Amino acid sequence: MRGWQYWVAGILGICGVGAATAAWSVAERDSQAPVIHVWKARHEMWLQEGDRVVRTFRVALGTDPKAGKLLRGDHRTPEGQYYICEKRPQSRFHRFLGISYPNVDDAERALTAHLISADEWASIFFATLRQTTPPWHTVMGGDVGIHGYGGREPVAFDWTEGCIAVSDADIDYLYDRVSVGTRVIISD
Repeated sequence: MRGWQYWVAGILGICGVGAATAAWSVAERDSQAPVIHVWKARHEMWLQEGDRVVRTFRVALGTDPKAGKLLRGDHRTPEGQYYICEKRPQSRFHRFLGISYPNVDDAERALTAHLISADEWASIFFATLRQTTPPWHTVMGGDVGIHGYGGREPVAFDWTEGCIAVSDADIDYLYDRVSVGTRVIISD
C-alpha cells in the first residue's frame, strides 16, 4: 500500500462505514423518500417515490454526454450516485439544484490518476459523510446540478457544461418537491 492508501484505510476504519454507502444511510431508511434518476442515453429523468414514478422529464446534458465527468471543462455529465447538496432559488438558469459531484468514487479515480491530493480526497469524503457540498474548486470541477434554461419546452440538444437542464416549468416542479439530501442516480 502507498502512504495515502494507509491514511484512507485508517479513515474508513475510524468512521466505521464504507465510502460508497456513507451518503445513503439516512435516505435508505425511508423507502418512500423522493429519488431522482437520470438516464443519460435516453435523455430522461424520473422523480420517484418508492417504486412509483411521480413524473418524467426530458433533459439536456453536457455537450459530451456519453462519458462520465472527470475534469473541469470536459463538458461531460457525471455518472454515479449523488445527492442534492444545495438549492438556489435564483440562478443564471432560473433555479438550481446542486448535486454532490465529485463523490467519493469520482475522487478515488482522480486520486489514483494523480489529479487530486489525498487532502482533496479527504475533503470530498467528509463532505459525503456529512452530506454537504463537496469541494468544487479541484481540477475535477464542480457546481454541477439540475437547472432550468429559460424556456418552457424541453431542449432537443445537449448544450450544458455538464449539468442536467430541464424546462423552467420542470425545474419549478422539481425544486418544490425535493430537499437537500435527496438521492440523485445518474446512469449511462
